[in-house]
Amino acid sequence: MLTAALPAFNPDESAQLSQIWDRLYECYLERVNGDRAGPDLDREIESLIRERNKIRSWGWNTGRDWKDDIPDDVLAKLLSQ
Repeated sequence: MLTAALPAFNPDESAQLSQIWDRLYECYLERVNGDRAGPDLDREIESLIRERNKIRSWGWNTGRDWKDDIPDDVLAKLLSQ
């Protein structure tokens, strides 16, 4: 299984990521539903993404090749399975 090679999040990181992803989801829904738009929403989304990246800046769907941002040692483990 590929995810077995990925370093696990500690409980605090998992809790923080859950809150960040929940709020990001809400922000994206606000944008799509037309409830909120503009620079304030964009700033909030960027702030949440920065918080997420402080925990782990790689491994998220960025629209790039999935291997681009993964550290070499983790990528080697993933590809050897």
